[in-house]
Amino acid sequence: MNYKEAVRFFDEIPYFSKDPSNDNIVKILKKMENPECHMKFFHVAGTNGKGSVCAFLDSILRKGGYKTALFTSPHLVKINERIKINGEDISDKDFAYYLERILTIAEEPLSFFEYLFLMSILYFSEKNADYCILETGLGGTYDSTNVVTPEISIITSIGLDHTKILGDTLEQIAAEKAGIIKDGKPVVYFAQTPEVNQVIEEKACVKRSKIIKLSKEDIKIKENRKKCIAFSVESGYHRFDDLKISSYAEYQLWNADIAIHAIKEMIPGISDETIRSGLADMRWPARMEEIEPGIILDGAHNPHAIRAWVQTVRMQFPDQKKRLLFAVVADKDYEEMISIICTAFQFERITITCIPGQRKADPRMIKDIFERYTDTEVVIEEDLSLAYSRAKSADEGYLFCLGSLYLAGMIEELLI
Repeated sequence: MNYKEAVRFFDEIPYFSKDPSNDNIVKILKKMENPECHMKFFHVAGTNGKGSVCAFLDSILRKGGYKTALFTSPHLVKINERIKINGEDISDKDFAYYLERILTIAEEPLSFFEYLFLMSILYFSEKNADYCILETGLGGTYDSTNVVTPEISIITSIGLDHTKILGDTLEQIAAEKAGIIKDGKPVVYFAQTPEVNQVIEEKACVKRSKIIKLSKEDIKIKENRKKCIAFSVESGYHRFDDLKISSYAEYQLWNADIAIHAIKEMIPGISDETIRSGLADMRWPARMEEIEPGIILDGAHNPHAIRAWVQTVRMQFPDQKKRLLFAVVADKDYEEMISIICTAFQFERITITCIPGQRKADPRMIKDIFERYTDTEVVIEEDLSLAYSRAKSADEGYLFCLGSLYLAGMIEELLI
């Protein structure tokens, strides 16, 4: 099997399994002699912020001299992005090789996500990574990654997303995410509503897990200028001064806080300087990323993430003129997303484009919803290249590209 054949294989199979048991995963890992039992995992679940927390963990650990393995989703441009050793994507050759090895072991067809997860476990184990960072794909309890026993579990912010699968209340979704908490292993989480906190802490108590509960009040912003936020953390567990992240987004401070507490719990002797350097050097695309002068790309794709985006834009771009390039997939709560966006800002122009494939949302329907909430001109350009070119053609103000990580990936690919 070559790389093109491997990519074609993934294009033709279902993304998630309909069987929630993970029995196939367990069987295959056993045939592989359970390499995961000899690996050290940071396991990350949540609605938003998972990828950023994983990236902060990876950056800090590498600064500390550790060999890291990173499994995340989705990819933006190339499927290899999901599987990394020391910050480097798996090669095309290795991607095809490890898929072929899993195919020879698996007796029954698996899903897209299951194949990738098993490939990553085999690859990481044979590369002898010191620490493996795993991001869940969907939920927690029944996620394919939940067959491992991590050194520590991490739960990021909880919001309403994938409600048809995970439940339509924050408590139900929190319960799914808390399913990654394991017996006797600590859990780090960010305090939210009392109901969400209670669900996570009850699960942790049942599992006899140490609880490390963080909050926004732990973080003190010292300076917030474009592309750099200086801050300190004093949580009751640890104190860190002179920290910086290279980002427009204040929500990344919460993710940084989670990452540094998780690492300090697992590696108490890691130096503050290593933490500072790892935070400052972390780069994670499509999170308030300025991809060209005056063009900001963000992967916010549910109401919870859109609210965080609004807060950041209000802080960083209060008086600048704004344009919007928007695309969304059909199974998202896009009316609430649009309502939040239009209530927060008056745009000079709004351009609607499309995510191709089965998840495509009807652009005329999206346009109609925007026009219910704004008097701004709303235009449709289904071809992304044309939409991007025309949306950025105005000289004044900032263009914000928003609504989907698929859109973010398509725009990143345009710029290669």
